[in-house]
Amino acid sequence: MKFSIQKNILQDILTAAISAVPNKSTIQILNNFSLRLEGNFLEVSATDLDLGIRVKVEVSGERDGSVVINARKLFDLVKNLVDPSITTVSIDVQDYLAKIRWSERGQASITGFDASDFPPFPEVEDGETLSFAASELAFLAEKTVFATSNDSTRLSLNGVYLEAKDNAVSMIATDGHRLGKASIDQEGANLSNGAIIPRKALQHILHMAKSDATIEVRTSATHILFDTGSMQVISKLYEGPYPNYRAVIPQHFERTVQANTVELQNKLRSVLPMANTRTRKVRLQMDGNTMELSATDPDVGGTCTEALAVTHQGEGQFSIGFNGQYLAEILGMCKSEEVVMKMNNPIGACIIEPVGDGFSFNFLLMPTHLVDD
Repeated sequence: MKFSIQKNILQDILTAAISAVPNKSTIQILNNFSLRLEGNFLEVSATDLDLGIRVKVEVSGERDGSVVINARKLFDLVKNLVDPSITTVSIDVQDYLAKIRWSERGQASITGFDASDFPPFPEVEDGETLSFAASELAFLAEKTVFATSNDSTRLSLNGVYLEAKDNAVSMIATDGHRLGKASIDQEGANLSNGAIIPRKALQHILHMAKSDATIEVRTSATHILFDTGSMQVISKLYEGPYPNYRAVIPQHFERTVQANTVELQNKLRSVLPMANTRTRKVRLQMDGNTMELSATDPDVGGTCTEALAVTHQGEGQFSIGFNGQYLAEILGMCKSEEVVMKMNNPIGACIIEPVGDGFSFNFLLMPTHLVDD
């Protein structure tokens, strides 16, 4: 195998693929890139057996071939070619020895392995397919990934649930304390079964794809493929079933509170530093059209209060507590002038959503128990 490639392009594709190389693996072959050249197209692949990344780029090819080569060594070598005069890198592989040259005197060599030893990527050829603009997939992920769980005993909650039916595609994520749901309209979109996608796979394809890219998403019973044409991310799916999220979303509410989003964010930011460092609890008390926010940390004997005018519909005074950090994160994603909180009682789920047309997302936040601080 022999080819030459622009240095910055080589660095970009190695940067994309290195994300799938495990930091530590007892399976030696996984610590490598697989390089395959056919004509003027170079394919670079990496996998940790759960996640795989494959990138294809056009190069100046001279001799077809393939090799497996230490990923960290090649990546670090190319990344550190910082001399601005270095514009092109050539790689010549013979008998598994890769000779890398970037100038008349600048060269290195790395001993590689037979590419046939590299684990093949699973095929997702016969799965169901959806197509997204990169901006659409980014929107769905932004409103949901934050709510995924890190609980290793409930792996289905570690991922984002993708479903498509009735001409709409939705993503949902929850960790049992908060939930994010976002949807887009897509004519004819349909998945016979939902897919639970590891957040890492979503984050990788969105980081790698250009903002104007079209991303084809194909699912099988066990895997999901994100394909932009020049790059692919292939990931195992988490096994289901996904919890019945619809059952926890209230359909009727006894109380609503509407507030200016930025003002509520600012008031919340003011009291959060005094919240208990473990619970981050902030109390919201509604009295007429005034909301008072307060936080207390008995560990340091500190308190803080703030207040703002709201539009409150509901009978009498009402108090409810939330993890202030969670609430602040949700408010930051609403992107609307006004936000509404829909509630029933101090221990029931609260729905938070932007006010206005064209916002096809909402959030659920579970309260914390209010006790004397």
